[in-house]
Amino acid sequence: MALHEITYVSLATHEMAQSELLQLLDQSRVYNVAHGITGLLMYHRQEFLQLLEGERDEVEALFATICRDRRHQQVYSMWEGPVAARSFDRWAMGFVSPDEAALRERPGYECVLNEGLVRAGRGSNGKKILLQLRDDFLRPL
Repeated sequence: MALHEITYVSLATHEMAQSELLQLLDQSRVYNVAHGITGLLMYHRQEFLQLLEGERDEVEALFATICRDRRHQQVYSMWEGPVAARSFDRWAMGFVSPDEAALRERPGYECVLNEGLVRAGRGSNGKKILLQLRDDFLRPL
């Protein structure tokens, strides 16, 4: 199996409520498990930053779906290419929001914004992009 990854950013069409983020987390987790996709999705102040990894056809199909998703606008792929190994063993979603308590209880949620990416260390080009963008992504207004 040849692994492939895509790292992209997009802007949500509106500020997503906690309930919408929970629904997105649950739906994405089910889909990704069924299609062998892992990675990381971060949401902060109406912006998404995501790394998708898995078999090329599956990753490209999911990215095409995201590009058509009405919740996203200004979707921009920053990196796409083959990888030797997965950067994330399981799919995870990280958030910065006023109340993370409900999200912390859900399977698939991890506190990756503060420690997960650093703990992951070096890896693919996509992961290096995530590491480089993390501070800009989380910069206060």
